Amino acid sequence: MNERKRRIGENEAIFRSVNEQVRGLTSTLSTGAEAMKIVCECGNRSCTDQFEIDVATYADTRGDPTLFLIKPGHDLPETETVVAKNDVFWTVQKDPGDPAELARETDPNS
Repeated sequence: MNERKRRIGENEAIFRSVNEQVRGLTSTLSTGAEAMKIVCECGNRSCTDQFEIDVATYADTRGDPTLFLIKPGHDLPETETVVAKNDVFWTVQKDPGDPAELARETDPNS
């Protein structure tokens, strides 16, 4: 895997880890929360965009370590494919091979 693709994957893994901590805090601090605010999980390390997502949708997405949630237009086609879109966020899936393997290796739920 080239260095740029590795950095993109590592950046996305950092944001995913932060969002997992947010999910834990959301479930601990508020009973019955239906939505939570997360940071964009794109590969741009300087991105600080946030958006609100349904807790159940977030949990479903986390069931696949190759899926990431990003702001519309923040996709990086050299390492991922957009698999779902709405007005608030897009879901991207890491490409097979090294990008998907790195996503699995850095999954906080594994």
